[in-house]
Amino acid sequence: MPGKNHVLVVDDEEVIRDVCAQILVAEGYEVTTARNGKEALREVSEKHFDVVVTDIMMPDMSGLELLEVIKSTSMDVCTVVITGLGTFDMATQSDRLGAREFVVKPFTPDELSNAVGKALSKHPPALG
Repeated sequence: MPGKNHVLVVDDEEVIRDVCAQILVAEGYEVTTARNGKEALREVSEKHFDVVVTDIMMPDMSGLELLEVIKSTSMDVCTVVITGLGTFDMATQSDRLGAREFVVKPFTPDELSNAVGKALSKHPPALG
């Protein structure tokens, strides 16, 4: 039996972080949370994550800036973007930065778990 997929949830709102974590844990994922982009980068430098789920609008470092750093360092992780600003431009920019899925707030548990599942299915498995 393969191990659980490890997901990092990044959002500056504690309630959103907690809700995302509860939904994903219930789906069988191992979940770590981070309050902001800098904390998220520290986490990804210390542990392997299969998926990073990030909000876009955060203080200090936006989710798009986080995606940019993840993409530029070639970290083998797929990303899902969550935002309250579901604009076409935001979706296009997220896609250009490597986001596999885009979830608009407010979202249902199924929307979040489906987005993470789809992101994983689009992402080639890491070797070794």
